[in-house]
Amino acid sequence: MIGLTPALLLAAALVIGPAVPGRRVVDTPAPTPKNPRDGPAYVRPDRAASDITLFAACFEAGLPVATAAAAVAETHDADSPWHTVAALLALGVEPERAWSELHAIPGGEDLAGLVTMTNSSGAALAQGCERIASNLRADAADHAKAKAERAGVLIAIPLTAFFLPAFFVLGLAPVVISLGTNLINS
Repeated sequence: MIGLTPALLLAAALVIGPAVPGRRVVDTPAPTPKNPRDGPAYVRPDRAASDITLFAACFEAGLPVATAAAAVAETHDADSPWHTVAALLALGVEPERAWSELHAIPGGEDLAGLVTMTNSSGAALAQGCERIASNLRADAADHAKAKAERAGVLIAIPLTAFFLPAFFVLGLAPVVISLGTNLINS
């Protein structure tokens, strides 16, 4: 015969039914602002470095600056600063004003200064873009290394907080107590 407690638990399980998850368990990215007055969306430094490298490659391939900016804009959503730059350049806005839209992204201020200087002095744009991109990649690598080092420190916290005291209480304390009782009894 089945006992009273298991019978009550079985009856409760049949009445309640299976649990339904309340939300997803996957990691979803933070929403990016859609309204221009909400501010620019966050751009990772390695993504910005890829964009600048693509811009330099398009420029080296012989595309005009405005067309190269439009090519980079095609790789982004419609609310990207690259779309704004490409649209302003297509309208004939002065380069200083058009490229100032990139100040919000990593390396954008350097790229804006480089492109506006190139328009007036003919400096080597592709080499400057590669320098900016390599600096952004180095910064991203340093940031990733710092995060990994912080993770190593955070992993050691449970060791010191739980395992080390447990070792003293369960490993060393019985030996010390045993030695103490042997010394007292002899």
